[in-house]
Amino acid sequence: MEGAKPGHTVRFQGLKGAAHLNGTQGTLVKFVKKEGRWSVRCDSDNSNVNAKPDNLTLYRYFESKREHLSFGGPGGSGSGRVDPSAADDPSSWATGLSQKDQYEWFSNCYQMRCDDDYTWGGCNLHGPYDPDATPDSIADDFLIYCILADRATTLPSGWDWKAFLKAAAGYISYAFEKDDARERWGSENVFQAMMGGRSLRFTGNKIYQSDVNEDKDSVEYCEAEQDAERSKSKMQERLGGSAGWDNLVEDLSNGKRFSSI
Repeated sequence: MEGAKPGHTVRFQGLKGAAHLNGTQGTLVKFVKKEGRWSVRCDSDNSNVNAKPDNLTLYRYFESKREHLSFGGPGGSGSGRVDPSAADDPSSWATGLSQKDQYEWFSNCYQMRCDDDYTWGGCNLHGPYDPDATPDSIADDFLIYCILADRATTLPSGWDWKAFLKAAAGYISYAFEKDDARERWGSENVFQAMMGGRSLRFTGNKIYQSDVNEDKDSVEYCEAEQDAERSKSKMQERLGGSAGWDNLVEDLSNGKRFSSI
């Protein structure tokens, strides 16, 4: 099952011992190397089963989220262009997006950076890609992203952190890659952002102050990581409040990926 990663939605097929699951969906938790099987959390009853890759069909992120999307034309409302003169403005990605779409797009930006770090960054597994991920570990990793985003002034004026955290809970525990970005937002190209468009990768590089191919983390990342660890409550209070982050962890715990743990 090429391209499968923790957090992806799958559909069961060809099962014999648990034939009742055929045609139903589940969420990939982790790959059990010893058994050569995926641990899958079933949507039907939140139980966990181990299934061979041949008995699973990858169900695209975009399809699993389709009911939450609203479109403003081919590729969604995110496919429109931004004023080329705003290319140097780190927050210009938000231009033309509704508040709801801003929250989704910015969540996708984090998800795609996690995917790129896994694919191109020497198998750097963090956030939803950590095979031992928990709601707390994802929230901690996401806090670093939010600290960096705030310091890099990548957020539009009037940004509501509390509302954003509530919306982000529906996205950040799942895998999200370039094909998903193209289906949801119509395109994904860093060069497009340089010409006044928007790009998840381009904004991700602005936030992390580094490209995924670089050998070491940026100074800004290391500082944010230290602050998230040493001054966690202070950082949370600045970015949505401690209650907002507690609610994020709770919402992640109650989500499809972790609800049976």
